Amino acid sequence: MEEEPIHECKNCSTAIEGPFCHFCGQRYHDHKESFGELVYEFISDFLHFDSRFFKTILPLIFLPGKLTRSYNEGRQRSQFHPIRLYLFSSFVYFFLFFYFNNPTQTFNTANNANPAAFIIDSVNSSIRKDSLNQAQKASADSSFRNRSIAGKPGTRPVAEKKAISVAKYPIARNSTTSITLTSNLDSLLLKKVSPEEYTRQQKALSNDRKAGFFERLITMRLLKINLEGTGGKEEFVKKVTETFFHNIPKMLFFLLPVFALFLKILYIRRKQFYYVDHAILSLHYFSFIFLLLVISHFILDKIFGTEFFTRVAGIWIMLYLPLAMKKLYAQSWSKTIVKFIVLSFLFIFSVFIGLIVNMAWAAFMI
Repeated sequence: MEEEPIHECKNCSTAIEGPFCHFCGQRYHDHKESFGELVYEFISDFLHFDSRFFKTILPLIFLPGKLTRSYNEGRQRSQFHPIRLYLFSSFVYFFLFFYFNNPTQTFNTANNANPAAFIIDSVNSSIRKDSLNQAQKASADSSFRNRSIAGKPGTRPVAEKKAISVAKYPIARNSTTSITLTSNLDSLLLKKVSPEEYTRQQKALSNDRKAGFFERLITMRLLKINLEGTGGKEEFVKKVTETFFHNIPKMLFFLLPVFALFLKILYIRRKQFYYVDHAILSLHYFSFIFLLLVISHFILDKIFGTEFFTRVAGIWIMLYLPLAMKKLYAQSWSKTIVKFIVLSFLFIFSVFIGLIVNMAWAAFMI
């Protein structure tokens, strides 16, 4: 009998049997591909993409934990990769969010404040601690020198650093915020001292009278804004707000591993679950939130002119995670609810810290 010829894949040179290469998956053609075959490949790839999309989206939204469990058990080919799903859903959500909303106007109206004031208030305690440490150091050094020269005529105690005082400094037009400043900084703002001049003044001081690092950083930033006038302050607030909101997608992406880490800690005794298993649940949960908000808020509510679907989506988002945790980890409802509450508290705290870091980063990097 005559042997059948062995074909080689034109992509990876692997010997193949059948219409597809078992190594790289490319379809085998023993002739030049025609235009009709090109169109056929496109349609088949599109339909394959479409079927995987709906096979992923429907259980993701309506069956909490089922998709994650199937993926962790090895049934992965029939669904979207979790990272691709997260990137796709977050891109669509934030694209529509920034298209339909003006984050700068919304933020300023809703909070009746401005990002610059928020920054100053959030770092207020750090400045005060830094300044008090410097004052205590100066006071200790002064007491030591006074004791060493006690009894000598004509000597006076070394003056301690001025205490912290509260001053009103206008950050933007028609708004003021109460911020903790040293009396020296209040004077610098009134005299419109430049950051360069302030740096020269600090270099001329002795180490015990210099401001702390964090206080110097804040002071120089405020002095720069102060010199730019009202227009400069308003432009600063606008840029900070825009940068803050555009950094939120990046912040959430970096918080995903943190969310998975909290799950790993809460289920540390469940040895069959690795960190990557918790990461898959995190990716699926946040993808679910983005897609559900896209469908409810930007599609259904826009069509019917209501907020009903967004409110229902908010309730389902709250119920979804404990249901997914119960499905995936198969623990009792009491343990699941307790761990859900702890997880929510830890993640809300992480989001709060992330927002502060995001705001500070936006303020100091523009």
